[in-house]
This record gives sequence, C-alpha cells and structure tokens, in this order.
Amino acid sequence: MRFNIGFKIFSIAAFLVALMIGAAFVSVKLISDVKHELDIVSETQLPVSEAVAQVTVHILEQGILLQRLFTFAQELNPDPSMIEKTRGEYEAFRIQIGLEFEAARKLLTDRPKDSHHHTTIYDRLLPGLNEIEAHYRAYQDEAEVLIIALDVGGRPTFEALLPELALAQDKVDQEVAAFRSALERLVEVAAQKANQDEILALQVNVGLTLLAIVLGLLFAAVITKRLVRSVCNLVSGTEAVEAGDLDTSVPRTTHDEIGSLTDSFNHMIGELRLKERIKDTFGKYLDPRVVTRLLDSPEVAEQGGERREMTVMFIDLKGFTSISEQLSPNELVRMINRFFNHMTKAISDHDGVVDKFMGDAVMAFWGPPFTAPDAHATLACQAALDAVSHLSKFREEVVAELGESARDLDIDLRIGISTGEMIVGTVGSDVSKSYTVIGDPVNLGARLEGANKVYGTHILVADETRGEVTDEDLQFREIDLLRVKGKVQPVRVFELVSPDGGLDPAACQEFERALADYRARDWEKSEAAFNVVDAAAGEDSASQVFAERAAHLRKYPPRPDWDGVWVLEEK
Repeated sequence: MRFNIGFKIFSIAAFLVALMIGAAFVSVKLISDVKHELDIVSETQLPVSEAVAQVTVHILEQGILLQRLFTFAQELNPDPSMIEKTRGEYEAFRIQIGLEFEAARKLLTDRPKDSHHHTTIYDRLLPGLNEIEAHYRAYQDEAEVLIIALDVGGRPTFEALLPELALAQDKVDQEVAAFRSALERLVEVAAQKANQDEILALQVNVGLTLLAIVLGLLFAAVITKRLVRSVCNLVSGTEAVEAGDLDTSVPRTTHDEIGSLTDSFNHMIGELRLKERIKDTFGKYLDPRVVTRLLDSPEVAEQGGERREMTVMFIDLKGFTSISEQLSPNELVRMINRFFNHMTKAISDHDGVVDKFMGDAVMAFWGPPFTAPDAHATLACQAALDAVSHLSKFREEVVAELGESARDLDIDLRIGISTGEMIVGTVGSDVSKSYTVIGDPVNLGARLEGANKVYGTHILVADETRGEVTDEDLQFREIDLLRVKGKVQPVRVFELVSPDGGLDPAACQEFERALADYRARDWEKSEAAFNVVDAAAGEDSASQVFAERAAHLRKYPPRPDWDGVWVLEEK
C-alpha cells in the first residue's frame, strides 16, 4: 500500500499535537485563573485597602483639628478667626471622609461579573466598611455635641461627654483594624490560590508533556519497529555490497515504500551482479576499464571513433626464441603468461589500458577517458620504467622453471613509446570487434620498439612524447634523428634512461655534445667523445654504435647533403 509511511508518521504527529494542544489548553486555563486572582488583588483588594487607610489618616487628621477646637474653647480670649478657620477645615475633612467611604464602597460593589467565587467574601467586607462608617458618624455626632457644649459654656457637660467621644473613637479604630485584618486574609487567600493554580498549571503541563513523550515514543517504537528492521536489512545489504558481496539479497518485510525500495535494491544488486560477471569474464580478454566503459556506455560499442591525443607503448620480449626452445608448449604458455602478468601490472599500476597481446609483445595506450588529458605521456614513461624493473623478477621465474642453465639466456625488454593524435574507438567486423587505437603515432611506437635493437637501448620515446612529460625526475637523452620505414619526415628520438642504467646526467650531457659534433661532421672528435661516454658508463651500447658510425664516416664521408638522419629500414 502506497504512502503507508507518511500516514503512520502523520498519525504519530497528529496524536502528539493533540496531546500538546490539550496541555496548552489546560495550562492557559490555569494561568488565566492565576491572572484572575492577581487582578482581583490588584484591582479591588489593594485599592480598597488604600482607600480605608486614607480614611483612617483623614479621621486622625480630623481628630487633631477637633482637639485644636477644644483647646480654643478653653482659652480666655480665643481668636475667632482661628476658630472659624479650624472649624472649616474640620468640616472639609468630614465631607472628604464621607466621599472616601463612598468610593471604597463603590470598589466593593462594582466587582467583575465573573467573580462569583469571591462574592461571599466581598459581601462580608461591605458590612465591615459600613460598620466603620456608622461608628465614624457616631463619633462625629459625639464631637458635635462636645463642640456645642463648649460654645455655650457647658463645661461640666463637656467633661461628662468626653469619655463617650473617646469610646466612639476606639470603636472606629477597632472596626478599621478588623476590616484591615479581613482584607489581609483576602489577599493572603488570593495569593495562596494563585500560587496553587500556578503549581497545578506547571504540574499539569509537565505531566501532559511527559505523557505525550511517553505515548509518542511508544507509538513511534511500535510503528517504526518494522520500518527500522527493513531499513537495517537494507543497510546490511548495502554494507555487504560495498564489501564486494554481490550475492546478497534483502528480504521484503513490509508492504510500504520501504518494501518497494527493498525490491528496487534487490533488482539493482541483480543488475550489478550480472554486470560484474560480465566484467569478470570479459575482463580476462579486454582491459576491465574498457569492459566497464562498454557496459556503462553501450554506444561506445558502435563502430566508429574520435581523434584524441594519446600515448601508445609497445613492449617486446627479447630472448623469447631461446626460452621457447627449452620448454614444452604448456610450459611455454605458462612462462609467457607470467611475462604478460608482469607487464600488465606495470601498465595498469600507471592507469594504462592493455590493448592486445601479440605473440610475446604487448600493446598498451594511455589517454582520456582513462587518464587526465595532460598525464598520458608521463604515465606511459613511468610504466615503461616499472616494466623494466619487473624484468629481474621475471628472469628469476625463468631460472626457477628451467634451472640454473637459464641464467645465461639473453632475456631483455625493448619498449617503444609514441605520442600524437590518433583514432580511438571500436573497429572490426560485424562478428568481432576491438576497442583500440590506430594512426601514424601507433605505427611510430611499433617502429621505435624495434629501433632499440639498433642502439642496444631498452626504452625509446618519440620527440612529442618527451615534450609532453611533466615528471621532472624522469631522465632522457637524445639518441638520434630517425626516418623509420613508411615515413618521410625524420623523428627526433630520445632514450628514457633507467635509474639503474649506469648513466648519470653528466654522461648524458657529454653524449649530447658528442652527438652535436657527429652531426657537425667532426668525426674524430665525436668518435673520441662517444668512447669517453662508453668508458665512463662502464658500457653504453648507444655510444658504441655512434663511435663505430663516426669511424666509418671518417673513412667513407657521406654526401654533401647529408642531414644526420639515420634511415631505419627494418620494422
């Protein structure tokens, strides 16, 4: 069933969202209750407390004015204006206190519509406020009686009623204290309620969040158990493929997208397994990279090609005839296969492509897409030196196969390397094809391999190859100007000097100076110089060849138009 994974994930997410919404709703409700309690305290209780405190202060101030009026009445010559002023201030306080009682009462009666929970408490405060006001009125009446008694000279009456005034004052103070105590209890109750609601909100929020996490993890574990198992199977299969095990197969355990992915994975592995078997089989007949290119790009198999600058190399085994005379056919095949193993390793270790085996010879090439465009000449030269280094091990294998008598066999290598623009592509008939390179540089490489016989060298490279080499550690010396068979234009040829070839840079430079004297027709000087190089190197076949040529040309000078080019008649 398609989209099962998405539906399962959506179900988990929806459940968690529902729980979180519930937690948020409860939290908001409890926080709203906390806010309501704090609003009652800040908007009603505290203002009422401040109003009653203000009334108390004004009553005290009014009492001070009353005491001042009593003092004026007992003086022998009171100042009428001071009495009048004090009496006016006294009356102003009485009016203001009355207004403040009304304002405090309004704060209690105008409570919020949703404060039903506190209606009883407010109803208890209102009678207390009324009691304060009633006792204050009684206090006012007693004070008026005393003032009148003093005005009319009723001193005995004043002294008789004075205790009543003090008693009225005490009752006012008692009611104010009782009212304040009630207000303090209300504030304390509201604070406790707000604190409890806050704690409850935190507990509910934490509880629902933990519940959401636990249930979410539980549901996720239940739902994803099979998915994880399938994914683990895919991971194990992928790791097995990375390790080279293409026979692995992942079982399908679900009917969702993971199951479809498992089928696709198994199909992909089947294709890789088939391709690998093809590569393994045909890789024994063609270079594995050529097989891979043919499999990945089937259009390459179509007949045709393209021009590219590449490098080609020919390797020929010297002494093969002597070896073949001493071996049976099967032993000879095993021996030549060993030689090809060594040469193939040297070529492949330097990114070369083995094109074909020709008797006891190997043809290989370098160039895009198998190497970088500017690296093919360098890689070919490095492979040639590596091939020469493999020769000693191959000689030991021949001795192991034929016995100690084989140590006298003249087993050696001749290598020709050429670089230039050549055709690379698929050539052949409708029933047999080959991915190869053709062109004039290929023919030149084959001729240079044979030219080694003339100079007694191991590796000869064309001038263009020498110019393309970027490895400064590779040592070359110019050998000759050759006109090979089949070409009109001469080619400047260089020897790639092996590190253990016995020639140091100074000897190579001396050889090139001797070569310049040779081309300048200074036969005696060049012959002597070539002999010096031969002696310094212990034995240098190329120097010996040129010394013999110089001696011959000294006796039999060439024609005036001689250009120093040696014509190579043999292939």
